Amino acid sequence: MVRDLVLLGGGHSHVQVLKSFGMRPEPGVRLTLITPTFDTPYSGMLPGCISGAYDADEIHIKLAPLARVAGARLIYAEADGLDLERGEVHFSNRPPLRFDHLSINIGAQPVAPYEGAVTVKPISRFLPKWQVLTRDIRAGERLVIVGGGAGGVELALAARAVLPAGVHIDLIGQALMPGHDSGAVRRVVAALRERSIGWTQGRVEARHDNHLELLDGAGIAADHVLWVTNVAAPEWLANCGLAVDEQGFVSVDEYLRSVSHPNVFAAGDIAQLVGQERPKSGVYAVRAGPYLTDNLRRAVREEPPKRYRAQARHLALLGTGDGSAIASRGLWSASGRFWWWLKDRIDRRFMDKFNQLPEMQPPRVTVPAALAADMPDHDMRCGGCGAKLAADPLRRVLARLPEQTDARLVQGIGDDAAIVAHGREQVVMTVDGFRAMVDDPYLFGRVAALHSLNDVFAMAAMPVSALALVTVPLMAEAMMEEDIFQVMRGVADVLEEHGVVLAGGHSAEGAELSVGLSVTAQPGPRTLLKGGAGEGDRLILTKPLGTGVVLAAAMQGKASAPALAATLAMMDVSNAAAVPIALDHEASALTDITGFGLAGHLGEMLRAAGRGAVVELARVPILPGAEVLITEVSSSLQSANEGALEDFTLQGVLPDNPRLRLLADPQTSGGLLMSVPAAHAADCLQALAAAGYDAHEFGAVSGDGRWSIGT
Repeated sequence: MVRDLVLLGGGHSHVQVLKSFGMRPEPGVRLTLITPTFDTPYSGMLPGCISGAYDADEIHIKLAPLARVAGARLIYAEADGLDLERGEVHFSNRPPLRFDHLSINIGAQPVAPYEGAVTVKPISRFLPKWQVLTRDIRAGERLVIVGGGAGGVELALAARAVLPAGVHIDLIGQALMPGHDSGAVRRVVAALRERSIGWTQGRVEARHDNHLELLDGAGIAADHVLWVTNVAAPEWLANCGLAVDEQGFVSVDEYLRSVSHPNVFAAGDIAQLVGQERPKSGVYAVRAGPYLTDNLRRAVREEPPKRYRAQARHLALLGTGDGSAIASRGLWSASGRFWWWLKDRIDRRFMDKFNQLPEMQPPRVTVPAALAADMPDHDMRCGGCGAKLAADPLRRVLARLPEQTDARLVQGIGDDAAIVAHGREQVVMTVDGFRAMVDDPYLFGRVAALHSLNDVFAMAAMPVSALALVTVPLMAEAMMEEDIFQVMRGVADVLEEHGVVLAGGHSAEGAELSVGLSVTAQPGPRTLLKGGAGEGDRLILTKPLGTGVVLAAAMQGKASAPALAATLAMMDVSNAAAVPIALDHEASALTDITGFGLAGHLGEMLRAAGRGAVVELARVPILPGAEVLITEVSSSLQSANEGALEDFTLQGVLPDNPRLRLLADPQTSGGLLMSVPAAHAADCLQALAAAGYDAHEFGAVSGDGRWSIGT
């Protein structure tokens, strides 16, 4: 890779760029998508979703699978600036990201006239508010939709289809269906009248408790208000030096290229095509997609761009919420069920291009039959803890090494970290690392650092310093430098948050992006080892299980947006605050859940203590979506980890139970497993919840030495 092409936003043009690059990658180009959301809505289907023709999932393009097919890095973040001289995208909560070429397709937002105004865009934020409104609205109340364009009209008609008949719906705007001919307007007026939707021409100046004030001084009753008005560009675009028009939209030439910065492109609502001005509509973003793709390819190849001519007219199809639609093009218009059928077909075909993706198939290598038996059973290998060595070969390796009996070694192999004596002082030490499990190098650095700190937290120790080793694949020098910076900035930010100094490190070139940390810590007021669990203690876990299977599913494009969002958020949570809570509530044993899964690490704890345990499977916390995904995919370590389940007696649990299999799921930046005396368990859980942990008690330690898992 020698060039960074960054797509800012997951809009209707950029999803086409991603699909094209998936079908035909551009040699030497690394593609990166920056988006604050895990999926992107298709605005043309929103009224259908409101009226009940589609569910929310059907109107969203799933960006993670699409980016995976495209071979693009996916970074979940919201930009708030550009440094065009340095070629950087800026953010409020993470370091800037470099680019050689940038394309902007972030859409535009309705102007919110007052704090708390409910705008229809962004759609991802509007849909939950709509659900609340439909639940709370009552007959006799008034819903006012501000905006007389096609979006406002369709929303009003869709709302009438699902709201109680006694709810009054009014539409207000400076003009009804601007840009459409009089025939189409007459059809819209008839549709509004037929469905008892009021129309008022005017400009809203202010909202009071239960009414809107218009420019001419008139007022209109309004219990609920939705805004589908003129859109605006984010202020930071105008502040970064990029050429923009009077409304702040990026001025682009006939090649969809910034008129001021030739390495920046823009399309969709955020762009203003100089000399070919068009209304803000998703139709133009869809039509511009192929031209944008072609010119981005040409830009990185340093070839002349191709001219884009925006169509002057297009067929507009407005759903009326009852299985019909109004069609309009120029001076012609029509209405009826055929037009809804056509609109539905066009919209579904567009969505299927991006959601019905080919199955991810790893490259196959044919080997002689004599060698086939020793081939690994997973072609698409996991990152993170799913990529670690299985327990059995690791034990065999350790058994072949010389026994470490130095008097300075207080606690060696067998616990989460080593304790070494230096004169009268003791030092807690650990090392951990793995290859990247997420596309975002900054997030990867954060997760790796949090994961590495867990080993000293599991000893109830206080981390002091760390050394890092980062490996980066061969690319252009500037790109290698950027990746090392992003990873190490993630590491450094986490260490700083925990008062840990980054004392140094080493870098190397390798096949994949990876990072390892050696952490040094001071013993806490009381050192907790794996073997201290007492009879009757309750077993508590500070984080839910499932990171291994969700990350493995994401590699194959099968993880849902909520599952992936919950997993990434959970991995970026520190266990530091859980340690003093464990100590305050007299925890007797502590360990962290990593590559061997809950079953493997619980087994280590029970063996060290010589105890048994009863696990209540239904009470084990599980990440959203993981229980379904474990029936479809599994991480690289899953099969080996399931050997630990053989040590447990199953009571009323079938061997193929998905929750049971998740006990063997390898965890990256997983939770702490603590053994807490029964008398303190409830208070401990309450304190963990107050500290923000999704902690659960899921079993108890027994004195009979028997290990069992029940329902």
